[in-house]
Amino acid sequence: MVDALLALVATLGALAATGLLISRANKDRLLYLIAWSFTQVGLSLALLCMSVGFLAGFNGALFRVVELGAALIGPVWLALGMIELIARYVQVRFAGWLFAVSYTVVATVILVLDPLKGTLNKSLPKPGKTYDALPLLLIDGAHVVAVLALAACTGVTAWLASKRDQEAAELLIPVALVALAGVLVVSGSRGFLPAPLAVIALGGAAGLVWYGAMRTIPVYEDDEGYEGYEGRDEYGDGYRDEPATGYEEQGYPGSRREPVGAPTPPPPSHDPRRGELRFPDPVPMAEAEDLRFSGNPAANPAGPTAVDGIGAGHGAAGLVPEQARPAGGPKGVPGGLGGLGRLAGGCGQITVYTLLDGREDAFDRLATDLVKAALAAEPDTVIFACHEVVGAPTQRIFYQLFRDDAAFAAHRKQPHLQRFLAESRTHVLATNVIELRLGPAKVPLPAPEFPGR
Repeated sequence: MVDALLALVATLGALAATGLLISRANKDRLLYLIAWSFTQVGLSLALLCMSVGFLAGFNGALFRVVELGAALIGPVWLALGMIELIARYVQVRFAGWLFAVSYTVVATVILVLDPLKGTLNKSLPKPGKTYDALPLLLIDGAHVVAVLALAACTGVTAWLASKRDQEAAELLIPVALVALAGVLVVSGSRGFLPAPLAVIALGGAAGLVWYGAMRTIPVYEDDEGYEGYEGRDEYGDGYRDEPATGYEEQGYPGSRREPVGAPTPPPPSHDPRRGELRFPDPVPMAEAEDLRFSGNPAANPAGPTAVDGIGAGHGAAGLVPEQARPAGGPKGVPGGLGGLGRLAGGCGQITVYTLLDGREDAFDRLATDLVKAALAAEPDTVIFACHEVVGAPTQRIFYQLFRDDAAFAAHRKQPHLQRFLAESRTHVLATNVIELRLGPAKVPLPAPEFPGR
C-alpha cells in the first residue's frame, strides 16, 4: 500500500509537470522542449501503470508500458532534447533526431512483441527476470547512449562556461539538473532500486526535467516574477520594466571575440538620453516646403522623386510602410512629414548581429522571411529592415520602428519572430541591442520589392 501511495503522489506530480511543459512547448515551438515533453509523457505513463500495478497487480500490458515509458522513451528523448539545446551544429542535431526516432521505433516494436517470462504480481517486476536478452540489450543500449550524451553535453557546457561563454554559463545549471534527471531515470527503470526508491527516482526526474526546462526558455510579459532585463537600465529609455524579447545582448561565445584576460572595457556612461534616436532640430513646415521645391540641391540632392529619411538597407531588407500621404497632411509635403503626428509615441529598436563565418546566406534567408511576415501581419510596425554592412560581411543590422508601445509589445509576441529567434541562434556569434524613442523624424515612403535571395 505504501508503494501504491508513493506512486500515486509521484504520478500526480509528473502529470502536472508534463501538462505545464507541453503547454510551454506548444507556445514556444522549441524542439528541445518538444523532445523533453516526450520524456515527461513516458515517465508519467510509467508511474501511472506502477500505481495501478501496486494496487491491482501487474500484468503484461502494465509492465510493457512501464518499460517503454521509463526505460526507453524517457532516457532517449531526454538526451535528444539536451543535444538539441546544446549543439551548435545542425548536423549534430539532425543525427540526434535520426538516431532517437529510429531507435525508439525499432525498440518499441521489440519490447511490445517479445514474449515475457516468469509470473507477475503486485511487486514491481525486474526487467532482467521478465524480458529475454534482446529487449534487455536494447534497454541497456538506450541507457548507455543517454548517459554518454548527457555527460558529454554537461561537460561541453561546463568547458564553454569556463571560457567565458555567456550562453553556456546561463545554461550550466539547467543542463546539470536535466543530466541528474537522466541518472535518476536510468536508476529507477533498470531494476537496480527497490520499488519505493524507483518511484521516487522517476517522480524526481520528472520534476527536474520540468524545472530545468523552465530555466532555459524565454520569458514573456504575461509571466510573473520577472524583474526585467537588467542590461536595459543603461539606456534610460523607459523599457527597463519590460519583459525580455529575445533580442537582448548575448555573449555567443565571447571568448572567440576577445582573448581571455583582455582588459575589461569601462562601464557605459549613464546618460539619461543614451540610446535614443536623435535628429537635428526640425525645420518649420512652411520653410521645409519652400526648400524642397525651390530647386536647392542641398535640400533635395537626389531630385524631386528621392525618398528622404530612413530607407531600405544594403542587402536583405524590407519596409512596412507608413501611409504615404495621410489625409490632412500639408499640401505638397511628402506623407512622412504629414503623418509624423501619428507617430508621436513611436518607439524603435536597433539590433546588431555578428554572424559566424559562412552562415550569412542562411541568416539572410531567415531575415527575409521574418521581414515578409512582419509586412503581412504587423500593420503597426512602420519600418522593419535588415541591413548588410559594407565592408563587414558577417554583420547585419535590424532597424525597427513601431507606431507605439502596444505595437512593439505585439511584435514581440509574433510567432514568426519567435521562430526566427529559435532558428537563427546557431548562425549568430553575438547580438547587441539599442532601444529607441522616436524624436523629430521624417517617415519614409514605401520601399521597393524585396531583393531576391
